[in-house]
Amino acid sequence: MPLGPQNFYNRLDHHHEDCKNWIVVNWNLGNMCNFSCSYCPSILHDGSFGWNDFEVVQKFIDVVIENYAPRKVYFEFTGGEVTLWRDFIRTAEYIKERGHDIGFISNSSRTIRWWEKNKEKFDHVCLSFHPEEGNAEHFIEVVKIMSQQCRTHVNVMMHYDSEIWPSCVHVAEEAIKIPNISLALQPLIIDFGETLYEYTSEQTELIDNQWTKFGKKIQHTKSWKMYRGSMDMWDDVNKLSQNSSAHRFINDKTNNWEGWLCWSGLEQIVVDFDGSVMIGWCRVGGALGNMKQPERIRWPVKPTMCTKSMCHCNFDIMSKKLLPKNRYIVEEDEEVDTSIQ
Repeated sequence: MPLGPQNFYNRLDHHHEDCKNWIVVNWNLGNMCNFSCSYCPSILHDGSFGWNDFEVVQKFIDVVIENYAPRKVYFEFTGGEVTLWRDFIRTAEYIKERGHDIGFISNSSRTIRWWEKNKEKFDHVCLSFHPEEGNAEHFIEVVKIMSQQCRTHVNVMMHYDSEIWPSCVHVAEEAIKIPNISLALQPLIIDFGETLYEYTSEQTELIDNQWTKFGKKIQHTKSWKMYRGSMDMWDDVNKLSQNSSAHRFINDKTNNWEGWLCWSGLEQIVVDFDGSVMIGWCRVGGALGNMKQPERIRWPVKPTMCTKSMCHCNFDIMSKKLLPKNRYIVEEDEEVDTSIQ
């Protein structure tokens, strides 16, 4: 049943049971990128942080696996454009040898030959279409290749510029013709902060209703592993629940869990360009250590109290959260006098 009229809920948890079984490491390998989009902060593409040596990466992978054992770990790499790193394929092969899973976020710009050669080495891929730099036809071809091999998610970065917007819509229309993918039309946030770029009412309406216009039209004939997905808002007092997604929380500006307990750090961690290990991109609690010195990392052993007024990262949102019982009151129904006067 949906939530009550006050939209009260005290627990945010994974909708898919499989997601509860995976530790997810969201890892910024480096900030070298062959794209330089205007809406992307320079720190994400200027190459100021070089790639780490394979041996350093390998050691941290081993420590993560040991720390979270016996749970399986899903390593998700981002950047920058991680496919540019010379040891990326070697790293993917090592993770698979250890019996764990690997995925990555990419702008899809590597050649079709590269994708065909390496497609079997991955368990998940998130392909992001960046309209200022990307080639729509090439992008759709890569989506077709990878969607036959592993779970494939497509992000279309919805550019607010009226001359660029149509190319974004075109890619979304072509993508939903490909079976077994998932799709998100991503509104752009200024400097990856808290403020959206200015969209017209028509653009906002399309983004807000993307499931009806696009998502529900995708055909699904395969079942893939699920690492992260939509979240359920649970009212444990009245036994009510309602499903939502990370982008919906952001669009509706309901992404505030300040004062809640968060399971980031217990079921997922992030690694930044400089090697800093944190519970999430919110950076609450500061760095736990550095992946270059994994033996000194302070691994979390309990949930963390959220101190942020806004959770603006999809990855951070997709972590279990609990409102402490001292933050709400359960009122008993008043007794009604049924005696005859």
